[in-house]
Amino acid sequence: MNRKDEDKFVDQEKTQKKNTMTKECIFTALLILMEQKTYEEITITDIAKRAGVSRMSYYRLYRSKDDILIQHFNEIFAELLNEIKNIEGISKYQFSLLIFQQAKENERLLKAVLRAKLYEMVLKCFIQYCSYLVEKIFGQDQGLDPVTADYLIYEEAGRFSLLLLRWVERGMKESPEKMAKMMEQIEVNLTK
Repeated sequence: MNRKDEDKFVDQEKTQKKNTMTKECIFTALLILMEQKTYEEITITDIAKRAGVSRMSYYRLYRSKDDILIQHFNEIFAELLNEIKNIEGISKYQFSLLIFQQAKENERLLKAVLRAKLYEMVLKCFIQYCSYLVEKIFGQDQGLDPVTADYLIYEEAGRFSLLLLRWVERGMKESPEKMAKMMEQIEVNLTK
């Protein structure tokens, strides 16, 4: 790598770090505002001011408030999938536990999303990642045709998201381990 290429690489790395910091500031600003106002009342100007960035910087990274949340949920689910992929022969209990642990780590966000009545957004993001669930946890080798697999994805995503919703509504008092155990018990009862 010559000097010019090295400088270009360093500049790209600096820009990427700056964008990451700006995104974190914008997300945190939105989360704080969601705890203070209704989602509809929050403006892009409010977010930019709270984050300490210009509207131009905001629009360079996002098109809307929803984009901030969707991108953040996508990052959460991508991290979750990486954890799942690293567990050979993952059980449904382990899978559930990872989801509930991730939810607990993001309790503040989930409570703000619930308050803003945006839970459907979480469900849509979750569905995008559930095709891996069907392949890894339930196994395509069970002879599922594509249509059945598609319905299975929605069934699992719906069940998990509704259970998460109820857990958030109840204040997330139960531990992630207790929730994963309940999910396992529900699964056993459904298969009887």
